[in-house]
Amino acid sequence: DSAYRIETMRSTERSTITIPPLTRVILLACLFLLSTTTTCCLGKKDRSVGHPHRGLIDKLLPGKLDLDLSSSDESKLMDEKAVMKHIENEGGQGGTAICVQDVNAPKQAVWNQILGFNSYKGKVNRVLECGNYEVKPVDQENGSRRWNIKTKMVVSVLPGYKYEYYCDHVYAPDCDSLSWSLDYDKLSDFDDVAGKWYLEDHPKKRDCTRVFYTCDIKLNGIVPKPIKDILTKKALRDATGWVKKESEAKPEAAIPSEYA
Repeated sequence: DSAYRIETMRSTERSTITIPPLTRVILLACLFLLSTTTTCCLGKKDRSVGHPHRGLIDKLLPGKLDLDLSSSDESKLMDEKAVMKHIENEGGQGGTAICVQDVNAPKQAVWNQILGFNSYKGKVNRVLECGNYEVKPVDQENGSRRWNIKTKMVVSVLPGYKYEYYCDHVYAPDCDSLSWSLDYDKLSDFDDVAGKWYLEDHPKKRDCTRVFYTCDIKLNGIVPKPIKDILTKKALRDATGWVKKESEAKPEAAIPSEYA
């Protein structure tokens, strides 16, 4: 049967309650929330104590994100569709999410959206809070300048349940990338995170951008599949989706002045 049935006895009368599949998923998620030790269950955490480790996932360095695209992938991109792949880690607790999306706007307009962390709330699905708490330039030996951007993010997974985490970004305009890991000097709800945005001029269309996005997430403890899917597969779709929508709505936008 596609739904659970619960039999109850009422005096001498037997009744059956049918629980639809969606309701069953919600009930299971609620049981999980009640059984886990998260921020919403235990109250406010002291984020200044730092993370319990200094990194478990290999950090992604600034630079090009190589991904071989097949003719089928190119056809999807031509049809305004995203090419998405997910490689799950051993044990099933997170994995590598990869997405490629063509955007009908120049690179500076796309960077305007990606680097606008303080305006993510209201634009990016599930983001409850997002803001930079440290931004500083880092001059390179070759004369180029990169920026170290530290950002607090709070995302909602299910009603009443959220993840708070702190990212340490490196924006490298000399190689058109933004890479990040956790800020290990603060306590995050994710066990570890590593990701990268990489932009390049579209190989065939003028004033258009090909956007590459990847993100590795390592979750704490045993996580039910619905929550894991939201944080990996669904987040993959949402990430490039909102960037495409907002960039194409403002193709004249420039890179934020603090990074120009």
